[in-house]
Amino acid sequence: MDLGASIVGMIVILICIIPFVLISINNRKKGEELRQRLFDFAKKSNFTVSRFDSWHRSSIGIDDQNGVIFFTRTVKDQAFSQQINLSEIQKCRVIITRKTTSSSGGIEKLELALTYQNKQKPDVILEFYNTAHDSLTLSGELQMVEKWCKIVNDKIPEVTSLR
Repeated sequence: MDLGASIVGMIVILICIIPFVLISINNRKKGEELRQRLFDFAKKSNFTVSRFDSWHRSSIGIDDQNGVIFFTRTVKDQAFSQQINLSEIQKCRVIITRKTTSSSGGIEKLELALTYQNKQKPDVILEFYNTAHDSLTLSGELQMVEKWCKIVNDKIPEVTSLR
């Protein structure tokens, strides 16, 4: 009786654990695909990504040596890629769009806006999060967009002094 109960218990535990293991493997695989797509995008222009982050269906990276940002995002099976040379950028800022006008409203969109030195060019907007096609809850995107805003703003003086 004890052996039978132990076997049944082990089977139940395995049935509970296997889905989590499969989800973890799948997420790791998707993260690797995002990273590889970002690195391949940079490599096409003869750049090398030195720092990067990936989340959901997006990734961002920088070639520190050349001062170039790379961004990839997939929305509804449509892939977007952008390459921005920081020597042309004046500043970077975070845009937080809320569902209501009050500051307590939930976040609808998180974007990184890069302003060109040439005022004739429109800002480059990199969308980090949008409730229209991402999960309804944030999972680190706010910290990520703030981190990359700081990285870009810290890098701009270095790149512009080299010109």
